[in-house]
Amino acid sequence: MLGVRVPPGLPYIFMFEKVKSFLEEVKAEIKKVVWPKRREIMTATIAVVAFSFVVSILLGLLDFIFSYGLEKLFR
Repeated sequence: MLGVRVPPGLPYIFMFEKVKSFLEEVKAEIKKVVWPKRREIMTATIAVVAFSFVVSILLGLLDFIFSYGLEKLFR
């Protein structure tokens, strides 16, 4: 050590400043975000639900076909 003493609470003050700076930067970035319109959200949600429904039907059909085929094969 070179004879320089750091007061015990000083590192915590620097940590607080870093957190404060980070949160200010987050706030500035959030203001730059272009949020989607309600109609865009509804359209995307409907598309996801419809796609999920179609995939679930296809997977159910494949499961039924393979189950039926394996049952016939091993009987």
